[in-house]
Amino acid sequence: MAVPLREVLESEALLPGHPVVLAGQEAVAQRTVRWVHSSEVVQIAPLLRGGELLLVGGQNFLALREGAQLEYIRSLSERGVACVAFETAGGRDIPAEVLAAAEEAGLPLVELRNVVPFVEVAEWVNRRIVSRQVEALQRADALSQQLAGQMAAGGSPLLPILELTARALDAWVAVIDPRGVVMESAGAEPADERLQSLSVELNVGGIDIARLEISSASEDPDLLETVAQRIRGIVALALSQRHRPSLARMADDALLRMIVAGGGGDQLLELAEAAGLRPDVPVAVALFRSRDSGRPAPDAERALRAKGTHIRLHADGDALIALVAFESGGSVAARQELINSLRESLSGSGTLGALGPTEPSIRGASRSLAEARATLRLGRASKWEHAVYDSADFVVERFAERELPRQAVELFVEETLEPLLELERRRGGELVRTLDVWITEGCNTAEAARVLFLERQSLHKRLARIFEVLGGDPRGTGRLGALAFAVKLVRGNARLRDGARG
Repeated sequence: MAVPLREVLESEALLPGHPVVLAGQEAVAQRTVRWVHSSEVVQIAPLLRGGELLLVGGQNFLALREGAQLEYIRSLSERGVACVAFETAGGRDIPAEVLAAAEEAGLPLVELRNVVPFVEVAEWVNRRIVSRQVEALQRADALSQQLAGQMAAGGSPLLPILELTARALDAWVAVIDPRGVVMESAGAEPADERLQSLSVELNVGGIDIARLEISSASEDPDLLETVAQRIRGIVALALSQRHRPSLARMADDALLRMIVAGGGGDQLLELAEAAGLRPDVPVAVALFRSRDSGRPAPDAERALRAKGTHIRLHADGDALIALVAFESGGSVAARQELINSLRESLSGSGTLGALGPTEPSIRGASRSLAEARATLRLGRASKWEHAVYDSADFVVERFAERELPRQAVELFVEETLEPLLELERRRGGELVRTLDVWITEGCNTAEAARVLFLERQSLHKRLARIFEVLGGDPRGTGRLGALAFAVKLVRGNARLRDGARG
C-alpha cells in the first residue's frame, strides 16, 4: 500500500515545514509513498527499495563535491525513490546543478523551510499506509465472498464472475490468453492508453494459461493488486471449466522452467518440439524486473505480448523471463529491432531488462539467460541510460568477469587507469564514465556530449583533464584499446572504482 505524494506534502504532519517543490513538479501527481526514511548517509541508495520519501537534514550532502552531489541524486532516481525532502531552515541553499539534475531525472525535490519533526511525518504516513491496507483487505474479502456465493448459486461460468468484479471496482476486468487475445471481459474498457493496468497470472493444473487484467481510473493500484491476488483462485477455477491446458501448453511451461533451472540436453530438445518450437532455430532469452511493482515487470509483459507468438513468457519470482525465437538467417536484424522497440516502449516505465546472446539453437537458451542476468547487473552498475541492455554491449565485462582472475583485472586497471581513478576520487566529475562514453561513441565529442547531457565545451574541458592525467590524447596510439578495455572493467565494478584491492 502507498499514499499519494501530493497527499503527504499537503498533510498536517508536513505542512508546518512549509514544503516547496523545487524540482520534479510534474512527477508529484504520479508518485506514491510506500515508506518514510530519514538518513544523512550519502550512499543510502543501495539500501532502499523504491517508493520512499527520503527526509534529509542536508549537512552531509551539501559538504559533498558537485560530482558526488549529482551522483547522489542520480542514484536515488535510479532506485525509484518517490521524493527527497531537504530541510533548509538554517538558510542553506540547494545548488542549481542539483536541482537541474533532479528535474532531468524526474525526481521530486522538496525544500522544507521550517524545522519539522521527521518522526511525526513517518508516523502520519505509516498510519495512513496501515489504514489503507486494512481497507483493501476488507474490500477484497467482501468481493471474494460475493464471488464464492455466485459460484455456489449459479455454478462457475466465467462472465458473471467478471461482471460482479467490474461493478465492485468500477473497472474493466478481462481474462487474456498468452497470445494477448481477450477470452472474456466485463466493464467499460478504458480509452486512455496511458492508464496503468494490473494483471496476475491464472494457473490451471500447475500451468499459467491466462492472466486476469484489471484497469480502473478511480481505484488505488495497490487496492487492485490486493483484490486481484485474493480472487485469482476463484477466477482460475471458473476458467478451468472451459479451458484446460493443452499438451503443447504444458510442454511450453516445462520448457521455460527447465531453461530457468539451467537445464539442457536431449530433454530440452524434446520439450521444444512438443511446445511447437523448432529446436534448430536461433533463440535468445531476456530478463526483466520492475522497480515499482511486486509483480514481474507488467510493462515488459504487455510490450512483449504485443510482439506475437514467437515470444514465450515465464514468471520467475519477481522477474519476467522471455524466450525469443528468431527466423534462421534474419536473427541479427530481428534482434536489433526487438531491442529498439523494447527500449522505446519501456523508457521511463521503471522496468529494466537485458537480452542475452543469440544462441544457434534451444540448447543454448540457459546460457543466454545466465548472460542476460549478468548483463542486467553490469548495465545497472555502469549507468547506461537504457531501459533494456544488450548483452552485445557488455562482451568485455562478461568475458573478464567469467574468465580473468580478479588480481589480473585489478593490476590491469591500476596500470591503465589509476591516475584517472585517483583524480575522480579526489575531485569527482564522473571522469571514468565520460571516457567510456566518449570511446563507445567512436571518440565523437558531439555524440558523447549528447549521451552525457553536457555542453560540448564542458565535455572538451573534461576530456582535457582526462588526457592530462593519462599522458595525452589516446587517439592514434595503442593506449586507446587498453583504455577501452579498462573503463569497461571499472564501470561495472564499484570495488575497482573505490580503489579497493583484494
